[in-house]
Amino acid sequence: MPRAQLHAYVSPSSPAQENAFNKWFDEIHIPQVVERIPGIIGGRRYRLSETQLVPAEDLPTRRYLSIYEIDTHDLPAVADQLVQALGDGTLDITDAIDMHVLGPVLHFYESV
Repeated sequence: MPRAQLHAYVSPSSPAQENAFNKWFDEIHIPQVVERIPGIIGGRRYRLSETQLVPAEDLPTRRYLSIYEIDTHDLPAVADQLVQALGDGTLDITDAIDMHVLGPVLHFYESV
């Protein structure tokens, strides 16, 4: 069972890039993260549903959520490796993901 999760809230860079964004995430990004970041053992993606229990103004601005499963006793090391990989080219980035206006929001959660 995973010891932690990383929740990544993201958006495509534009509506015109949504298909490229989804293709990159499914075929390149998640496989690379799992393969190249020790401790990350899997990832799944979700799109914000139109069915909600809160008013539209209370919904997140980023419509996509990726949940990465992490199995490690050293979560800070996984976080450091991820930051390094995003900056040094270990993980391929595309212009189809919004990195500026609605850049990714990343949160780690630990099992209780």
